[in-house]
Amino acid sequence: MSPHEGSNERIRHMRKSSAVMQKEFDKAKLDFPFEGDLFEIQTEKGNWIQTTRVTFRSYDGPRRITRYDIRTPYVEEYNGPIYYYGSNREGGWRGTFKVLYSQELEMDEVNNKYY
Repeated sequence: MSPHEGSNERIRHMRKSSAVMQKEFDKAKLDFPFEGDLFEIQTEKGNWIQTTRVTFRSYDGPRRITRYDIRTPYVEEYNGPIYYYGSNREGGWRGTFKVLYSQELEMDEVNNKYY
């Protein structure tokens, strides 16, 4: 088997396990106690980057939400709960500038699912 064929097999395997894990993830029915048009998290260097709602709710660092009214943006800091990634369990503020992962989800499983 050529290296290229092996690579294709790994991709097929990842897609298959990702589909199975997505079903398990959807069953959790995650809480999103916020609304907005743009979700951003701040890096340790102070830069703001756009992110998904799923990552936003689990990010242990400064977060902000932008809402648009016609063309006017309203930006506000978000100080709501921080959840363990993929669950509705609150993790609490630690200031790590990282996504909080639950012991229930292995980091490799989460990464295969979303990245």
